[in-house]
Amino acid sequence: MCQLLLLPDKPGNTKYTPKHKLLPLRERPVERVSARTDACTIVELLAAILGGPQPIETADALLAHFNGRLSYLRRAPAHEIADIPGIGQQNAARIKAAVELGLRLTLNTEEDRPTIHSPADAAAMLQHEMSALEQEHLRVILLDTRNRVIDIVEIYRGSLNSAQVRVAELFKPAIQRMAAAIILVHNHPSGDPTPSPDDVAVTRAVVQAGKLLDIDTLDHLVIGRGRFVSLKERGLGFDGRVSETKPSYRLRSARYSIQEDEVIYSYTRSQALEDGVLVDATQIAMEAGFRYPTAITADLHARITPNEREKALGQSYEGRLWDVVFLASFAARRVGMANRCSFDISLFEADEDPPQRTHRRTLSLWMVVGPGDQGEPVITIGFPEDF
Repeated sequence: MCQLLLLPDKPGNTKYTPKHKLLPLRERPVERVSARTDACTIVELLAAILGGPQPIETADALLAHFNGRLSYLRRAPAHEIADIPGIGQQNAARIKAAVELGLRLTLNTEEDRPTIHSPADAAAMLQHEMSALEQEHLRVILLDTRNRVIDIVEIYRGSLNSAQVRVAELFKPAIQRMAAAIILVHNHPSGDPTPSPDDVAVTRAVVQAGKLLDIDTLDHLVIGRGRFVSLKERGLGFDGRVSETKPSYRLRSARYSIQEDEVIYSYTRSQALEDGVLVDATQIAMEAGFRYPTAITADLHARITPNEREKALGQSYEGRLWDVVFLASFAARRVGMANRCSFDISLFEADEDPPQRTHRRTLSLWMVVGPGDQGEPVITIGFPEDF
């Protein structure tokens, strides 16, 4: 809260004199900004934008509301800024415009434009802001031929549903700004950046459209609370094995300049089964109609293993595993020759601790068909983040 200064006006009366009127003319905010912007304090810059009868006091109050953090001010909605005493709707709009212009100036100054070398570089630009958003936002980072940022454009707000996101709208700013490449970035308000099947479906559609338009889709990042996931690094939505289409965009899996055919270390499926990373489910899968060796991931195995109370209520590991493989076989038949499909199962759960509630939980799973140790087809079932 800014402190008010009371000065005598008439005998027996006091009148408040705004701070800027107590200063010499050359030291007032507008004159300071006109003379040398880079020497101004944040309060002086804000006061010059705000104007009005008490610009310094209003700027003090504005900055105090956001604990002196410009990053908080940038993320704040206009209505929150407008509600601060002395601001109002017009000044809130001026502040938002000034902040946005500053950001765009940074992005559009040729020598100062950030260059994206890796998923971490892209995430660093948006992680702090987007991790705090309460709704999903889809943004596109536009890049030139040298991976320098041209602009960051918000395309969509709301759940990222492959049936709702229009790929044409997503590429519109890239075409208008003559971008050579794009990176998709969206947030998960839950804080968990695990990609959903819809995230992967949108990525796949964008990658394919980009090939037709000759605009590279370098990556799709999912922002969570304090962490992010690169779908390119996980090979989700991008054709074939994870690889670098542009040498200047380096995935963490390729940071050591490994040659294309160089094998550093081979971890076989047999070793994964022996180590417990995978759990064999071939016998029950054969009963469900699968023809190939089948395994589930350790995470899924742990999740469907019932606790003592669930066992007492009639739940069994074998029964839950049967539900998994049966629904996986049904999903596989639905998609035909695809090597990956998604499906959901409903799991009955019972808490062991008081008040010992029971509830049903939906698990979203993937089934992936890939080559085994000898090149033979094998099936793996697990959570999307397991792949």
